[in-house]
Formats: sequence, structure tokens, C-alpha cells
Amino acid sequence: MPVVSGVPVLGGGDERGAGGIVAVSGRPDHVDQNLVSHAGNGAATAAVAPAGGRIRDRMLATLDLAATFVLATECALGGVQADFDLFGILVLAFVGSVGGGVIRDLLLGEHPPAAFRDWRYAALALAATATVIAASLVLGRVSTFTPPLAVDVFEGMGLSLAAIAGARKSLDYKLNGASIVVIATVNGCGGGILRDVLSARVPRVLHEDFYATAALAGATLLVVLIQRFKVRKDGAAVIAGFAIFALRTAALLWAWRLPHLK
Repeated sequence: MPVVSGVPVLGGGDERGAGGIVAVSGRPDHVDQNLVSHAGNGAATAAVAPAGGRIRDRMLATLDLAATFVLATECALGGVQADFDLFGILVLAFVGSVGGGVIRDLLLGEHPPAAFRDWRYAALALAATATVIAASLVLGRVSTFTPPLAVDVFEGMGLSLAAIAGARKSLDYKLNGASIVVIATVNGCGGGILRDVLSARVPRVLHEDFYATAALAGATLLVVLIQRFKVRKDGAAVIAGFAIFALRTAALLWAWRLPHLK
């Protein structure tokens, strides 16, 4: 069997892949469609993102990086409010912003996780932390420049972006609907759980607010839109993301809670 750069070629093709099919095994790397070209003899060659490269899916990359920045901002604000030192604020922001995505990638069998392959995650976490620290030094205590519920709004935005990023990535692995919902919820809430543990608090997802429930509902909506109503993945992601944020915001405004056993 011919081999192209260590990858077996099926179908009797030559060493350049002509007339053959490149067999790709393992995790489903995201293929950049702009890099797919066709040779003059009718053979096709596809450039697949290397294991150490960036995520090629633009929608997924945008969701993941936006979630990182928003969650890092929220965690940094929380670190300042908790009177952490500069290093503590940075650690809290980084762990809280990429923790959910790291857990997601480990569950999907993607090693190393995207946050450790792509420098942009750490850069965005650092930028968000630096912005919060600078604002705190210039304007004084966080309470003086942070409007009421601002931290919760950032958290809601990060929750929706991260949960949809988890669902969007799970779709590429052809998982069943229940697995997609679970991974999306873990992606959305995982960073917050790690943040609370580092802050010596019981994770709020276990006892407070309409938090994981919003991610669960939004991820379920995304799966239903795609599998039942055949909505395009990007469109379904946008709708579900807004639904998660709306549910989370409504829960904050009207103090929605799940029942507690007495």
C-alpha cells in the first residue's frame, strides 16, 4: 500500500496520491476547504490541519476564542473582587476561560487540547486579564467601574459561547444527540466549576441560579434544529447561543431557581 507522508493511500494510487484515497484515521481534523485542490489528472489532494495546528473551522474558532476572552474577563473581575494578587488573577482567568474547552477536547480524545496547541487562547486570556487589572488600577475598586450584574452578564455570554462551541465541535465527531448535549454543557460550565474550586467556593452550578440548565436547554435546541428541522449548523448555533444567553439573563432578572429539596 503506497504511503503519503506516513499516511496510507487506498485504491492503488501512486506516491503522490494520484488515483487513490488518503485514509485518515483518528480524530476528525477540521479541513480548510480553501486548501483542497484537484490535480490535472483528476486526483484530489486535501490539506488536513496538522495535529499541532489551529482549528480550521472558522465558526468554531470564532466561538471558542470569543468564549475565552469573555470568560477570562469575567474570571479576572471575580479575582479582583476576591482580592487575589496579580498572579492569582491571571491563573483564575486562564483556568476559568479555557477549562471547559480542555475538558471537552479530552472527552473527544483530542490530544493535546486546542488551548495548548494555539497561542491565541493564552494571549486572549492575558489580554482580558491585563485590561481588567489596568481598569482596576486606574479607576479604583471593581465596584466603581463595573455596573450591577455586569459580571453575571459576562458569565452568561461566556456560557452561551462556550456551550455552543462544544456542541459545534461535537457535531464534527458524528456523536449522537445526547452526547453532543452533554459535551456542550460540560464545555459551557467546566471553566466556571474550576474557577469556583480555585476560589474555595462550592461551584454555583451545583446549587445556584439557572446556569447549567440554560446550557443544557440551548444545546438540546441546537441538536433538534439540526437533526429534526435540518437547519444549517452555523444558523442553529446562532439561534441556540441567543437562547442560552436569553435564558440565563431571564433567570438573573426574575431569580429563577430549580426546586430544592427541604
